[in-house]
Amino acid sequence: MQNQSRPTSLTASRIKRILELQPKLLQRTKKDAKRYLDVPHLPDLGRDETLIDVVAPQMTKYFADWNEDPTEFFRDRDRMLMIFHAIKAGGVHILIERYSQLAKGELLRSAISNMQEKGFGNPAGVEQMLPQAIQNAEIQVRQLQSINPEEEEAVKSCMKEIEKSLSRRSRK
Repeated sequence: MQNQSRPTSLTASRIKRILELQPKLLQRTKKDAKRYLDVPHLPDLGRDETLIDVVAPQMTKYFADWNEDPTEFFRDRDRMLMIFHAIKAGGVHILIERYSQLAKGELLRSAISNMQEKGFGNPAGVEQMLPQAIQNAEIQVRQLQSINPEEEEAVKSCMKEIEKSLSRRSRK
């Protein structure tokens, strides 16, 4: 599950493997693109189950011949992208600081107060979303704090390849 400790960290070679398989995976899944992926049940959040855990068994057929576990592939790809976007946003530590502020709720409470003063938007609706927003920010902080310096360096060393991969996908 997602919150379990990671036995290995991302390396430059793992990142390059993910980037190598991504276009191949897109080719293999293209013919099924208009079909929905079978989601047998919703993730059990009480067991830290993620959507990746639920759909990975159905993805196994696309990974045939690659000696690759779909769950690990998608987790590693998501982690690579999280680190990549954190670096692009100014660095992992900057994002930890920003999300920590959100996790305290002060920023959102200030926005609610401002909305009430100016009669803007729906402060009551935002107030209802506050606990979930705080929880999401706390999760993001934990994920960002779990990034080790070696992973950050590995992603930095592959920035051009990751950007190229992302720009190729956006053109399609």
